Parts: sequence; C-alpha cells; structure tokens
Amino acid sequence: MNAANKRKDTMDVDKNAKRVKKECSYGDKCYRRNPAHLREFSHPHLEAILDTSVGGDYTIPPELSLQRQLILEQLEIIVEKKLYEPRSSSTKTPDPPPAKQSNNAPQTIKTDQKPESSTSKETEIKLSRDVKDSKDDKNSFASNSDKKDTSIKGDGEKKAVDSGKTKDDYRPIVPPTRRATEYLTVVRPEGKMAAKHAASAPYHIFYTTIAAAKETHSQPTSITFLEILDRSLGELQCSLQINFMVEPAWLLAQYYFAGYSEKKLTILYGEECADLKNISTKKPHVEAYQVPMASPFAKHHTKMMILCYEDGSLRVVVSTANLYMDDWENRTQGLWFSPRCPELPPDAMPHDGDSPTQFKKSLLKYLAQYRTPMLSRYVARVQRCDFTHINVFLVASAPGGHFDMEFGMTRVGSLLRQHCSIPRSEQQRWPLLAQASSIGSYGKEPRLWLTGDFLHHFTKIKEQPQTLSQPPELKLIYPSLENVKQSHDGLLGGGCLPYAAEAHFKQPWLNSFLYQWKAKSSHRDKAMPHIKSYTRTSPDNKKSAYYLLTSGNVSKAAWGNINKGNAALRIMSYEAGVLFLPKFVINEDFFPLEPNAPNRLIIPYDIPPTKYTSDMQPWVMDYLH
Repeated sequence: MNAANKRKDTMDVDKNAKRVKKECSYGDKCYRRNPAHLREFSHPHLEAILDTSVGGDYTIPPELSLQRQLILEQLEIIVEKKLYEPRSSSTKTPDPPPAKQSNNAPQTIKTDQKPESSTSKETEIKLSRDVKDSKDDKNSFASNSDKKDTSIKGDGEKKAVDSGKTKDDYRPIVPPTRRATEYLTVVRPEGKMAAKHAASAPYHIFYTTIAAAKETHSQPTSITFLEILDRSLGELQCSLQINFMVEPAWLLAQYYFAGYSEKKLTILYGEECADLKNISTKKPHVEAYQVPMASPFAKHHTKMMILCYEDGSLRVVVSTANLYMDDWENRTQGLWFSPRCPELPPDAMPHDGDSPTQFKKSLLKYLAQYRTPMLSRYVARVQRCDFTHINVFLVASAPGGHFDMEFGMTRVGSLLRQHCSIPRSEQQRWPLLAQASSIGSYGKEPRLWLTGDFLHHFTKIKEQPQTLSQPPELKLIYPSLENVKQSHDGLLGGGCLPYAAEAHFKQPWLNSFLYQWKAKSSHRDKAMPHIKSYTRTSPDNKKSAYYLLTSGNVSKAAWGNINKGNAALRIMSYEAGVLFLPKFVINEDFFPLEPNAPNRLIIPYDIPPTKYTSDMQPWVMDYLH
C-alpha cells in the first residue's frame, strides 16, 4: 500500500518497532492477516514463536497445531513487513538440517525466502506432522465444498452465468460449528433483523454498533455486519461485495457464522490485497476482481452490497465502511439497507419496475461503468427485480469526463435544483454541513473549488436565484487532534482519517471552516467518523432540507472538477451514496430533526456543530508516525 492510503505499509519500520503495542483482545484465536492490524497490536503467541525460532524454522506448540496454516501466514507477514524484531535475533544460528519428529511432537514449519532483491518471493513449507485436510476444513471459518463453481474459468477469465434459480445453482446453508461470540465483539440475537429493518422505515438508515459504547448495542438504528446476513431477511443465494479495502479472513468469517460459507460470493475491490488475487483456488465459491485505476491518486472507494435471495428477490446496501474489522468496531459508519425488491413477472422487460427516483436505472448505469463480465449475474438480477418502492436517489461517481449530470457533484446539483424546497429568501441562512473522514487539497484559496463549484452544487434549490449572491455558510465537520485523543482507541482512532500535514500546510485558511466531531446524542462521541454525510439545516436547527449518505469525502477526486474549457466534469474515483429528499421519503418539504418528532431523521453527530477553538488543529495522519 502506498503512502497516500489509509493503512500505510511504508511507515518508518524502526519507529513502529519501538512503539508499545496494545495486546490483541482475541489472543491466540486471532485469525487476522492484515498488516495494519499486526503492526498495531501485539500477539504474544506469534512473538513467542519468532523469539524461539532458529533460522527459518518455526516451532508451533501442540495446542496451536490446528491453526498451523493460519499461524504460518501471519508469521510470514510479520517477517516480510518487519513488524516485530525477535528478542533472540542477535544470537540466531544458520539453518540446521531438518530433524525427524514423532507424530506427537510439536510441528515445525520451514520457510526459505529469497533475498530482498528478488522480484518474487518463493516460500517452501515443510510440515512434519501428517494431519488430514478434512480435519482442518472442519475447524476453518469457511470450509470448502467438493463442488466446483463452473462459472470460473482460470484465475482471470469469468464466464457470464445465468442467475436464474435452478436446482444445480442451489448451495445449502452450512451451520457453523463455532460460536460467533467467541470471535466477534458484538453479536446480536439471530432472527430479529427483519423486524428491525421494517421498524427503520421510511429511512432504512443504520449506523454501525460501537463495540466500546454499550449504549449503541441495543439502539434500533445500530447494526452489525452479521445482522445484514441474518436469515430472517431471506436465505441468501449469492452476493456481490463492492468495496475499497477488504480483509478476506474477516469477511469470510461473517459469512461462515451466518451459515453462508458455501454461498456464491463476488468481490470487487480497490486496495491491493494478496489474499484476494487467487482466492478462487482456495475458495471455489468466491471470485474477486481488483478494479484497475488510471491514476495513483484515484481510488475505487465505493462501498456497496447486492444481496440476492433464493426467492428471486434482492436488497441493496450502500455503506461507508470498508470490509475490515476495525471499520465495524469503534468507528462511526453509516449505511442504507434497502427494502426487499421482489422478482418481476417472467414477461417483464429489463427496464420495468423502476422507482420514482429511477434508482434501478441509476444502479444499472453505475454497474456498467466497470465493464467486467463478472457482474453479469448481478446485472441480470437487478434487471429482473422490482424497485418501485425505493424512495432514495443513487448518487455515484465513476472515473472519466462526464457531460450528462449523472455522476458526481453535478448529479447532486441537478437533483437539488429540481427538488430542494428551501425558500429563496432563506437560501443564505441554511448552512451546508459537510461531514467527512478525509479532506482534499483545494488550492491556495477556498473559492478555487471548496466555496466555488463544490458549495454551488451542494446548495442548489428549486427557486435558484438568477443573479450572483453570497453563498450559504459551509461548516466542514472533521475531527481535531483533541477529538481523536479522547476516542475509544486513542491516537489509533485516527487511523481512518488520512488527511496529511503536507496538504494542510498548503491551505491554512481551511481552519476557519472546520468544526469538531461531537456525537454525544448518539453515544458516538468517542467513535471516530469514517462516515461521510452532507445536509443543510434550518436556522433553528429543527429541520433538514436533504441528507446525503455516501462514500465520497470532500475532495475533487470524489465529486469531480469542472473543466473550464469544455465544461466536462472530471472525476477520478469510484464512489456511491444515497440522497434522501423529503418529498420522496415522507412527502414533506423538510425532514424533522427534533428528538420526539414523527418521522424524525436521525443524524449521528450533534447539531448544531461545534466550531474549532483558536488553538485547535485538524487531525493529520502524521501524528501516528
């Protein structure tokens, strides 16, 4: 991962080695292989193995023998990334000849690595203990079936699959043999999500449960990943996960505990992940595709799910969270979980069953941007489902030049120009609250983009003034250093806030727009925000004109930059969000924000926001170095 990304594998190794690590709460049951996690947390059982290793030989204690493959992979990552310096490293001797061992002796794993200058590393694994593969499969999070998925042709080529429900396509539920409570921090009762989802109408907005804030565990709008897969919503047939960062072990564990360890799973991802490159060879029911990007500054940043059920229906989830454990524990995330979209009659046309918001049309247009046959199954499912009851607009971004106002900030502006009901006489009195987890580079002056094109499009109204006037106030909500210090995870809580000191040094004027992260009303004050949301509030803070929940931060890469020559909107990244407009959701002009109001819109942070004090500075990732 490069230095511009959230989890920086190129951090100063010496500094990280000296920093005192917090011990992983999972102990020797930790199944994670993410370098960021192994860097941030201490794992005594792995460190003990490294401390006693000689040369390339690792002695695995008998009580951990069933986890030998997982432990080997974790050790390889720690050694390769230099995340731990063994205490006995200075006295190590050359590799001795392999010794014979009895069946009851501890298992020895030999790892031979080529010099660092080699372009590819080859690892030879020698196991001295004979353990049957079937025994390991029973004790893995997601065991492989003997059945092979015939839709996968080689590592890279995927054949379009007819997603119609057939007997051959059915993959049974596999009840887990382990309890989720042994591995997951917060586990809600099974079978309750359908009722919880119904009670969330008309918004269907949820915020992730905060592990360290027990008050959030029972909130009706709190959700865990496992609840998204709850069988009360229907039996899953296949699912599409579109995301930026993916931790395969964590994600597959969620499917395992849901009983879906053999269900078809397709993953589109952005951030480099070695475990996903050839995952189909180990997990035939899982296929993965890394979305290519034209620029190193561009990101495949979308967080979306399409969940297809055995009865032909589907649900769409648009989220702000990566598929990574930290993002679902002590960070504030938001997601929209669509109602069930039933299957259309057999004679229906692909464009039938769209909503007044044209959500289906927008979703199909967004999926078409990927130009990969791997999505043909899910495109066909979307075409055959009824979206007429969806009450939100899909607002997405895709790389390239756009003239049609279908993506990015021109999409936002076009919709607000048609439907935002703020009176012209009050236009300047309704501020824009832009809440983000990262800040872009805007130039020497705010008018070059931030208070120029960006603010202009996000504050359009139906009665748009025809003459130039003073724009509404912009309040940019982003955590200060003080906010992060008091978070549940201390400074590590800022790991999801990748703003750089170098960027802030070039735009010191930004401080006058900054507001703190305060969320006491939702018990998320100490859960740093990875959520991104935008709204405009009334002068008395009792009403909202709209609410946009999205993966897009306040940046040119996410929302685009208008070319002054041909007026094309140039977008660099993939993003996805949903726009809530009162007329379509509650048939009113504005959303109520007061606590006891009917159909209240719940926003996770405190309104009105609190401005930075004169001595405050925004959080920058450099504080972690």
